[in-house]
Amino acid sequence: MYIACMRELCHQIGVPADSFHEEIAFLPHDNILTRSTKVIQAIEMMKERMKLIMDGLRVFLILDDVWCHEDVELFNFGEGMKSSFTLFITTRTLDMFPSTGACWIDIPLLSPPDAVSFFFLESGRGDKVPTDEEFLVTKQIVEKCGYLPLAIRIAAKVAQAYPRFMYSENGLEEIPRIVATNKIDCICDSSPNSQTVTNLLNRSFSYITDADVSHALKICFGAMAVVFHKDDNLRPWVSQKFVEKLWCELLTECDELREYKPKLKKYRISTISSITNLLNIMGLIDKRKRKEDEKSADGFQIQIHHDLLFEYGKMVAIEFQKDRVDSKKCSDQSTLLGNHFSGENEMHFQNILIDWNNLLVNCCQDSLKLSKSDLNVSYDEHRLYWLPHHMIKARKLSAVIDLLSKKKFLRERIAYFGFLEGTKLYISDIREIQNIEEKLSKWNNQSNLHENVVSKAKVRTIMFMIGDFLSDFDCSILSQKSKTENGHALVLLGVTEQAFASWHESLECYNKALQIFQSTGLDENHPFIISVMKHIDVYAILPIWLVPETSQYCVKLKYSKQLADFDYGPTGLPLELSSHPGKGIARVEDFLKAQSEYVNRKGLCFAAIGPKEGSLRVIRQGNSIRCTQSNCFFRIYHSIVDGAPLVWSSPEEKVEAKAEWIIRDDGKVSPVQATNLCLGTSPLSHLHLVEKDSPNQVNFENYLELKETQNQVYSSKWKRVPLKLSSHPNCGLRYRVGTPNWDIQFITIFPLFIGGGPEEKSIRARLSEKGEIILDETGKCVVRAVGNILEDGNAMIGTIDNSDQPRPGQPFQVNDNGSISPVEAPHLVLGFPQVGTVSNALSSEIKKKSIIKEKESPDLLNEEVLEYISRYM
Repeated sequence: MYIACMRELCHQIGVPADSFHEEIAFLPHDNILTRSTKVIQAIEMMKERMKLIMDGLRVFLILDDVWCHEDVELFNFGEGMKSSFTLFITTRTLDMFPSTGACWIDIPLLSPPDAVSFFFLESGRGDKVPTDEEFLVTKQIVEKCGYLPLAIRIAAKVAQAYPRFMYSENGLEEIPRIVATNKIDCICDSSPNSQTVTNLLNRSFSYITDADVSHALKICFGAMAVVFHKDDNLRPWVSQKFVEKLWCELLTECDELREYKPKLKKYRISTISSITNLLNIMGLIDKRKRKEDEKSADGFQIQIHHDLLFEYGKMVAIEFQKDRVDSKKCSDQSTLLGNHFSGENEMHFQNILIDWNNLLVNCCQDSLKLSKSDLNVSYDEHRLYWLPHHMIKARKLSAVIDLLSKKKFLRERIAYFGFLEGTKLYISDIREIQNIEEKLSKWNNQSNLHENVVSKAKVRTIMFMIGDFLSDFDCSILSQKSKTENGHALVLLGVTEQAFASWHESLECYNKALQIFQSTGLDENHPFIISVMKHIDVYAILPIWLVPETSQYCVKLKYSKQLADFDYGPTGLPLELSSHPGKGIARVEDFLKAQSEYVNRKGLCFAAIGPKEGSLRVIRQGNSIRCTQSNCFFRIYHSIVDGAPLVWSSPEEKVEAKAEWIIRDDGKVSPVQATNLCLGTSPLSHLHLVEKDSPNQVNFENYLELKETQNQVYSSKWKRVPLKLSSHPNCGLRYRVGTPNWDIQFITIFPLFIGGGPEEKSIRARLSEKGEIILDETGKCVVRAVGNILEDGNAMIGTIDNSDQPRPGQPFQVNDNGSISPVEAPHLVLGFPQVGTVSNALSSEIKKKSIIKEKESPDLLNEEVLEYISRYM
């Protein structure tokens, strides 16, 4: 093979290749060591010969998808050359072993246009212009590939060999079968140059001359590859002792493998460690000594050598399970599970995963019964890292939730792996649980729907526990590094809670992370601070209303084309916004702590812009937009004018003229009857009522002057005070940008906002003798709560009654700290909208139950084990 490469290089640089030919003379009495030495010497001679040929030339040599360092050294001809020699390497395995003097480039995802061009380039089309149909199909393929260069390249090569693949029903799902079997739709290319990946990897095991021993080693390797595999960590380093424990259990407990144990001994594989050494020599696994600063008595860790080897291990596992099924009937569990998977191979793979992971779960449970003297620290490290994963894969969902709910287990993980890595492990386990729960829910056609909901509640309980632990930790005793880790862990947890619609808890995590980063002395321009502020900014619940189509505050839908073309499934499309990344159109009540009973009685819910995870999913019904979750319609409140707010209304409250929309190509949305208007928003936050002493309350800078205005005697020129904030510098009360008001029957409404800017933009106000807040600039507008309902979470507005007997405003009092409260509700103050949870009552109840359960239920973990581990943390 090396000779063939040398001859190809000669051809590319335009020199004769006659000097590269087979020239090794093996003698009959040569042993393996002698033969190997002669091969190495021959390779070194050819390498030196190529150096002489290239010296004096400017050479740029590319090695694509390098797997090991030896391959690099074989083609590194630059050492000793006087002329320019550049070696360009692409790899997915060597990034953790940087070379001195090398320049490393992490390749990002491709842009959509580049991804399409790359696909056509790799599929061998050349300059041929694709048809519209080919372009559309290719666009869909690269999107499914996630714009990953390697994934696109594989898909393109498959499309080149099997053109019908692009139009097959299963699409990308066919690729693993093509790679494994080299055929699709009964097409088969049997040419020598089309050897499959499977055949190439099978060659590794030809090193073992005994077929049975080779087969047993394949099973051992396959078990390691698929059992110690996570979606977020394709090639994890695993304790060598624990991998060998798995192999020992397989060869002892598995009926189909028990017969291979004596054959391995006969082949001089007398210990399980010999299997590790053989697989390492064969280049299938990597081995390393643990770092000295890590707490382990176990010296070595191993991992599969390349990420493609996971697919090979998966294929071996599937074939092994097929052989088991052929030799005896499936167990009841396998038969039941088999009905839930779309493909036979997936059925076999999941069944073997359950069996193999159960072996490790049993091993971990047995370890808890050992005494301190028998317990190995690395064994506990494996339990902390891998046990929940094995339990999930073994479908022991209730047991793993109970384990993760234990505060002692959380403390162990954080103490051993640190704030960030410990939290990452929890988040990884939570996501795996959710993936399994979603599959089970689909398989059982909602028969497990209640169980699924209960499980989600338990998962939220686990996240509450993690948040409390991270937030309550005394940061004063931590180093700067640990503080930073704690902050990042809180951000990661906040992102996860956001995905679970735990808005209040998520925001608390972000705010706490911000405090921790600030306590370390970071300024506002530091990337950590900027990143957290972006997360917090997502929770700025923005209003949505009609604005002129030329307004800079128009919003644009992310999936406007699909929605306009009715291109969606039964659950519809989320109303995410391309104009506001990370945000989407939702309902006010989904985010804010409370919604006025006045609005509830009307069967309406105001629309708002909040985190994209809360975006409602909708479909089109004619020109109307209907939410598939609540069956509500998206419509304009009252009249179709500039500034009119948007609401979600029940089908009974739907008014056709106000619920018909045009979805434009640029993502803007206009009423059918007023195409000059579009959906828009404001950069300002609504003024609301919040609980006194809430972090969301606002204090006013000129509150003493405002108090004095209540004692004014009638004058043609009232003294008015700018409503600037002392609690939030450079901010004050503002009117809406553009059209400040809108009319409903005989009432003119002025929405009130909090925003930054020059002092002259702040609303100027005075107090009447009765304590009303009067805004004279707008014609004696008075401030009141929506519907005159004084409750936490209700919005504040200014109103003018266009009648001979206008209503008085609600009375307010100025407090000594600069806050303002309604006289009839002194426990409330003016402030920012307070983000809550979809069900705050449910969250509180879950927390209470978890605390009670923690006190009452016995810990599943052995107390002696916990005490033993604590000495090493």
